[in-house]
Amino acid sequence: MLKTRLLTALLLVPLVFWGVLGLPNAWFALFLGGVVLGAVWELGNLCGLQNLWQRLAVVIIAATVLWFAFPMRSSVWVISLIQALAVGWLINLLVLLSGRVVPREKQAFRPLFLLVGLVALSGVWLAMVRLHGMAGYGPQLMMFFLLLIWVADSGAYFAGRTFGRRKLAPHISPGKTIEGVLGALAGSLFCGLVLAWLHWLPVSWWKLVLICLSTVLVSVGGDLWESVLKRERGMKDSGNILPGHGGVLDRIDSQIAAGPWFVATLMYVGVPL
Repeated sequence: MLKTRLLTALLLVPLVFWGVLGLPNAWFALFLGGVVLGAVWELGNLCGLQNLWQRLAVVIIAATVLWFAFPMRSSVWVISLIQALAVGWLINLLVLLSGRVVPREKQAFRPLFLLVGLVALSGVWLAMVRLHGMAGYGPQLMMFFLLLIWVADSGAYFAGRTFGRRKLAPHISPGKTIEGVLGALAGSLFCGLVLAWLHWLPVSWWKLVLICLSTVLVSVGGDLWESVLKRERGMKDSGNILPGHGGVLDRIDSQIAAGPWFVATLMYVGVPL
């Protein structure tokens, strides 16, 4: 399993580097839009849309929303949306960790879940496109964000397998442990110190470290949110397009929650985006 995951990652990472660092903002938005629409396709299935034409219609609606949203990516309402999503993902984490959400397998169509998922995916797309378009170090900062999540995921994986004893949210995802989260936070601490050392942003080092730590913590909520969707649908993975990783949603669930938080906190400390 680990070998398959690594081989898939070795194929995907150069493509991601090229898309983030090699494409202008408009083409990056298209590149990222393809990823988001793949996630929307899987989301339709997780929310109970078994008819392929219905899922295709949802994808077309999402593509239309992204197309009309792109020219407005610098609007004030986009900032408000990103901030609202950031707060929403923080609340989501607290609720899921409280033990009040207990997934039960259902096969019925869940329109509210679908609507929330579409807003979340559209919102993270807008946040990432806006971050990438930042004058100066936008693409580099976007790449740093992805590396932050990757390092945190790796830290969680290896710390969980090696030291994992205490369950984080057994009612949602029995495999996740508190030790895994601590491993992820250790990785985010390292990334925060690296970002401070690079001196890209006019922000004190402790604020950058705090941004990275909180971003990774909020990202856990994205992982748990998708786990709820999968458990209620009776699925192990959102798809099978990525060997060893499952589907697109399985690969970007952390980024869906972390993206708006990362961008919102950068704005909060005074970084012009």
